[in-house]
Amino acid sequence: MASQTPYARLVGTWQFWLAPVGEAKPSLDAAPAGNWVALGHTEGEQMYRITGRLTALRDNHSTGPRKHIRPEEGCNVQARLVHLTLEDRAKVRSMATSDVSTTTSGALNVKRLPNKRGYIPTRYALLARGGALEPSNSMSPYGAWPAQLWIPQGVFDGEPEEAYAADGSPAIQFQFVAEVDSTQSAGNEFGYLEVQSS
Repeated sequence: MASQTPYARLVGTWQFWLAPVGEAKPSLDAAPAGNWVALGHTEGEQMYRITGRLTALRDNHSTGPRKHIRPEEGCNVQARLVHLTLEDRAKVRSMATSDVSTTTSGALNVKRLPNKRGYIPTRYALLARGGALEPSNSMSPYGAWPAQLWIPQGVFDGEPEEAYAADGSPAIQFQFVAEVDSTQSAGNEFGYLEVQSS
């Protein structure tokens, strides 16, 4: 397909994968493999946010700012998970899948996930991809091509809650917050967004 103008709309939604921190990022034209595991289905809007407001520096000799700096910055992703296996619940609660245990309840085999999450959250690498295998899910603004967002290190933050109702299925709102990964090259410590351009 011919390239579109750079300001063309992004369309479609992401699919999310998780891996242990340090797992190699798949190239854009390859399916996630190795330790990358699909997180599950989401519904509704998915948010990709770059945070970090500028702070104005002033002095007594001017009514306006002399300079701006960015004292903090960050990156996070938000979505609503509807694939509610206990293993997926554990991940978005900043736990590990090993926190899910298998036992019995009477004559039934069951899995259990503790409500206590612990002091130190489990870190993950996150891959959010659109359009790699589904032509109608093309995320590149340059054509009907794929794109992916890669965050090499981060945690699920917040207080996940599940709402149950007679007229809808339960879902968990999650927020994945990037942490600085000092093993990455300068400027890429939060990872990056890459899209096919030709």
